[in-house]
Amino acid sequence: MEKFVEKAKGFEDMAKFNFEKKRYDLAIFCLEQASQIYIKAKLLELIGEFPRTHDLVELLKGLSVVYKTKEIEKFVDENISSLTKLVDAYIASLYYTRKFYKEEVEESFSLLSKLKELLEYD
Repeated sequence: MEKFVEKAKGFEDMAKFNFEKKRYDLAIFCLEQASQIYIKAKLLELIGEFPRTHDLVELLKGLSVVYKTKEIEKFVDENISSLTKLVDAYIASLYYTRKFYKEEVEESFSLLSKLKELLEYD
């Protein structure tokens, strides 16, 4: 589990580096990876496994069964657009060319910050 948290922090650091270089596509990809891995780390910590999916909403719904049910459900409800945008960004970053904008990446940094606080990784 600790290695997963370290990996998530590494992706977060890469997101910051790429953001500073105005490589917004790489930054948002790294933010999605960090988010995904933080959630999977919490699942590993609590139940010893995680589902084989990249969908942040599905991962959070699975986590809500065993951890902070109401808080996670509220987080998903309040951030559904940002979460699904991040999932779409992950797919677009890998398989398509799409321009990402500074504001989108800033929104994703904010989402990651809230997610880390919810998961108690901050």
